[in-house]
Amino acid sequence: MGKTAVGIDIGGTNIRASNISEDGRIIKGLKEPLSSSPIESAIALIDGIITDDTVGIGVGVAGIVDRGSGRVTLSPNIPQIVDISITRAIQERFHLPVVVENDADAYAYGEKWVGSGKGFKDFVLLTLGTGIGGGIIYDGDLFKGAAEVGHMIIEGEGVKCACGGYGCLEAYASGRAIVNKAVEAIEKGQDTILRACCNGNFYKLTGELIYRAALDGDNLSREIFRDFGRYLGIGMATLANLFSPEAIILGGGLLGAWDLFIELARKEFHRRTLAPLQQKVSIIKSSLGQDAGAIGAAGLVFKSL
Repeated sequence: MGKTAVGIDIGGTNIRASNISEDGRIIKGLKEPLSSSPIESAIALIDGIITDDTVGIGVGVAGIVDRGSGRVTLSPNIPQIVDISITRAIQERFHLPVVVENDADAYAYGEKWVGSGKGFKDFVLLTLGTGIGGGIIYDGDLFKGAAEVGHMIIEGEGVKCACGGYGCLEAYASGRAIVNKAVEAIEKGQDTILRACCNGNFYKLTGELIYRAALDGDNLSREIFRDFGRYLGIGMATLANLFSPEAIILGGGLLGAWDLFIELARKEFHRRTLAPLQQKVSIIKSSLGQDAGAIGAAGLVFKSL
């Protein structure tokens, strides 16, 4: 079969684990919802896919990572993982090389390795999920900065974000933002079919339910996705003005709602990006989808070896 690497993607909603070949193919993959003990869950998933041909384990995790120690120093969406040495915990169990990286950086590397980013020397990757992650490929390789693009400020006196700050992009264009806006509107008495969801307990709403309501013509849900697109366009324009990338690649769990937000996102992007810069930027979908983080994490293992 040849050498393989295990890639783990610990996100704000799910943990994914895949055994990946040297050419980026998924040999076997597993997924489970995020638990209160993400590292123990990840180890259990690794147990289910590791083989004698596995040469290392890569972990992408939502948060700021100290790459030297493999420790997460900040994770607004997974606070239970902060200050745990992921590297040590996994090495003690499997005795293999371990690479730990931010999940969106791993996602970006996966797209560069075998995905939509293969043909680009410079691009920015945005993961649209529970929060917003960012990864940057610069001059053909992974940029090692924090790239916490979800926490760029787009509203100076805006709503509070999960990170503790105010006005972050993530507070306006993420899965959590979509749900928060729907709940707030229902609490204010706005007419919507969402009120009847979850047996009337609209506090249990999910992004998926709001997406389905939008497809069914619900005005509130459609407006929420339009706002999502507008704020996403503002964020993408800021990134284009800063980095002048060849492409902005959009991925993550909310990609399925592409048709509900992309038109307004592109319109806002073109309205706010400096003209000479916007002409060179392609806004495209991730081709690896939900598996990109795990694929990229495994790819980083092969790269390190």
